[in-house]
Amino acid sequence: MSEAARPGDNILERLVRVEHGEWPRLLIAFSYFFFLLGGYFMLRPIRGTVAANNADILHWLYTGTFITMLAIVPVFGFLVSRFRRGQFIPASYLFFVGCLVFFIFGFQDAETPQWIQRSFYIWLSVFNLFVVSVFWSFMTDVFRPGQAQRLFGVIMAGGSLGSIVGPLVTSNLVTPFGSKGVMIVAGLCLLVATGLAIFLGRYERETTNKESEVIGGGVWQGAVRVFQSKYLLYACLLMLCHNLVSTFLFNGMAVLVRDGIVGFDNRTQFFSYLDLCVQILAFTFQFIITSRLIAKFGMSGTLVLVPALLAGGFVLLGSSMGLVLFAAVQVAQRSMNYGVLGPAKEMLFTVVDRELRYKSKNFIDTVVYRGSDVTASWIFKGLMSSGLSVAQSTWFYLPVMGLWGWGAWRLGKTYQGLRDVQGAEETPSERG
Repeated sequence: MSEAARPGDNILERLVRVEHGEWPRLLIAFSYFFFLLGGYFMLRPIRGTVAANNADILHWLYTGTFITMLAIVPVFGFLVSRFRRGQFIPASYLFFVGCLVFFIFGFQDAETPQWIQRSFYIWLSVFNLFVVSVFWSFMTDVFRPGQAQRLFGVIMAGGSLGSIVGPLVTSNLVTPFGSKGVMIVAGLCLLVATGLAIFLGRYERETTNKESEVIGGGVWQGAVRVFQSKYLLYACLLMLCHNLVSTFLFNGMAVLVRDGIVGFDNRTQFFSYLDLCVQILAFTFQFIITSRLIAKFGMSGTLVLVPALLAGGFVLLGSSMGLVLFAAVQVAQRSMNYGVLGPAKEMLFTVVDRELRYKSKNFIDTVVYRGSDVTASWIFKGLMSSGLSVAQSTWFYLPVMGLWGWGAWRLGKTYQGLRDVQGAEETPSERG
């Protein structure tokens, strides 16, 4: 084993399972994700407040988000097909920063026109999925499968650290400076993330002496290949089941906050504290626990763990409903999503080719994700319109979590098969 890639021999390197030659890429990626999610999570509590203000039409906001995603995917497919990674990634981020400038001038907190609030909700929902999907496509290009298993949790912990700082910034800025102050600081974070994306691309080119190639292919090729792959269809099933559950929790929380908390600033602070709890737990999973879970239980066992635990939480909600208990279950769901499912899901794309990593992954992370959100939001609306309470509706989701567990097990087994095929091409250190 070479000096540049020998195992770590100090406490920190053993804790995070990093090797000496991996530190530069890891630290750049960690910082990049910190600023990216830090900026997003400064804005997320504002979106939560907009959702509470528009709880009766959330299903239409989800639908608007999905339609916007459909419009963006072919544009991104064109960029990926025609330009190198170092060109289309910064261009994508700068486009969203430009949109944020519009909202900085348009927002007036509680006096903000409804059409601007709803446009912001849709924009941030698209922004979140799109830029994070691009980030992880980039990471699967930079790190091999064995490295991903050891390091993706740590990289995601950088995002969680940003996600902890973001709500704290919002809770402290929103009262004295309003939403405009929060948006300005968030925009600066996104510009720093863009700079780090450019820097990581240049570092990768200099260390490998290889320019990233234009992926080529058709604009819709990534979407077509999703439906040709059993592996990716299992990934879509996992996403659908997860989103049915998470959207129920999000919509239910919006209803409970609307009925129980009064005032724009008070609701924004509540969502800030909720996000803070989620990210502290997620950071613990990502930095220390997730890679060890996967090493001990394998990909299948780790993916199944989440729906199994959430099923227990939903039994509690069906038996006893309240804002605090509901918030606790949502915190558990989101922290496991960010802390366990997130790193595991991104590892799934280290065993596929570059077209699948960028085009198909982006299609799944945006169109499929928001399509399942739309489905979930209309199901929630239907349950509420039928006269069921939020507590009674929880029982509907237990079979969904059973299907989720089965799909997660099949997906993990398929991943392991692909990983075994690639294992012979990796060095011992890359296998982790």
